[in-house]
Parts: sequence; C-alpha cells; structure tokens
Amino acid sequence: MGAGEQYRMAVVILEPDLFFSVRLEDVVRAAGGEPVTVVNADQFVGAVDRFFPVLALLDLKSPGDWESAVRQCKLKPQTRLTPIYAFGSHVDVETLRRARAAGADHAWARSRMMEQLVEVVDRHISPPVRKPEGCDDPPSRAAVAGLLAFNQGRYFDQHEYLELAWNEETRPVRDVYQGILQVGVAFLQMERGNRRGALKMFRRGLPKLRGLADVCQGIRVGAFRTKAERIHWELSASGPEEPVDTGGISFPEVDFDNPYGAERPEDLGITLPGEEEGDRA
Repeated sequence: MGAGEQYRMAVVILEPDLFFSVRLEDVVRAAGGEPVTVVNADQFVGAVDRFFPVLALLDLKSPGDWESAVRQCKLKPQTRLTPIYAFGSHVDVETLRRARAAGADHAWARSRMMEQLVEVVDRHISPPVRKPEGCDDPPSRAAVAGLLAFNQGRYFDQHEYLELAWNEETRPVRDVYQGILQVGVAFLQMERGNRRGALKMFRRGLPKLRGLADVCQGIRVGAFRTKAERIHWELSASGPEEPVDTGGISFPEVDFDNPYGAERPEDLGITLPGEEEGDRA
C-alpha cells in the first residue's frame, strides 16, 4: 500500500448471479469498502482467510458445499469472528435452518437481505463506537506493565503481563488488553520471519479493537489500531509462506496515560503466574 493509498475494509461476497453480485458490490463500494466476489464455496473459504473481511455475504444458491465452507470459517481462530450473513428463498425454511446450524451468524430471506443490505454493510464497515464497561477507569498495574514492555519491543514479555491483566479483569474492557496483546504477538512472529503466524495473530487481535472508543482507559486505541491495520494490510500483500522483511517496518508504540509513573515493567512489582517474588530484576 503506497503512502497515499487508503486502506479499505474488505467484504467477501459469494454470489454466482452476475446481476445480483454487481448490486452487492456497488453497496460495498458506496460504504467505503472493498468487495471481494467469489463464485463457489471453496473460493469463499480461501477469500475469508486471505482478505480478513469485516463481513461475508453468502447466497445459499451458490455451488459447492457452502455448509462445510461456513463451518471451516467458524472453526479457524483467525476467521471465526468474521460475521457471515447467509440468504436464500423465504420459502426454503430448511435451507435457512441448515445455514444457521452450520454457523452462519444470520440466515435471512433474500427479500430481507435486500431491504437491510445498506444498513448491514454500513454497520460493519463503519461500526458504531463501543465504550465497554471499565473504559473510563485507569488501566491496571499489570496492563501498564504490559504496555511498557510492548513499547520497549519486548513482545514476549508484553504477552505475559497483558494476559495476566486480561485474566484479572472481568469486565468487557478486557478486550483492549487482549487485542493489543495479540497484535504484539503478531509483531513477534514478524520478527521471527513467520508471516503466516503473524497474519493469524493480527486477525485474532484486530477485530477486538475495531469499533472501540479512540481512547479507552487512557490508551489511544484508535491511533494504535490504524497503524497496526496498515502493517497487517502490507503483510497480507504476499503469500503466507513468503519470508518477512522487517527492515522497512516501524512497529508502532501504544500511546497511553501512565497513572503509576513507572518507566519499566519491573518497577510495578507484578508477579507473573509461576514466578516467585524477586525473580524479575
């Protein structure tokens, strides 16, 4: 992606009917998204895995084993969060039931899909802002330790601290910790030259950060997410088995308010599970 090129959220469309696929593509483009149209179930699985879409639309008249395709998408950790809207004939109740049983998030009559298409596409490309419970509170000490480690490029250590913070936090705001943690692991995989592993972690972490308020617990989530999404987009431009060259990549730091004044994770006195006091100097 060039410096002036805008990143556009992908929407995967499984639609064998050319006329109808053009209609779906037009709606996606009008909402600021990038349509990725396929014509059979096998291509659908590959496209969802390849393009990290914010939404997938599936016509139940499509050729191939669409039930297996939906199940595969929902079983893979890196694609299971992708919302799948299946649609078909309103009189074919059994097919709609099978789509739900396979794991489709929604299985609608075609008429309903067309009535709500614009609203559905808009909502997933530009999701409403979420401000989960706990967003106005300061981050925990374990979370700050993780963010400090993250900004020092200690991506393994940030995982340990933020996982502890995530386990200790029971409110929905814990998604912030897990999302940043998983992006950090993606950076670690990139450093190790593992493009496939990095893509999987990006695709687990970034959905947890999408739609969150730009600032949550004093963490500038929006700015961080934008930078991480750009790196993910660039990483996706090559096949998953291609080597990773991190020479020209600047991993972003997480900008946040530090209520504890510590400059190093170790200064916060956090004892990780399995550690004894004093083990981390």
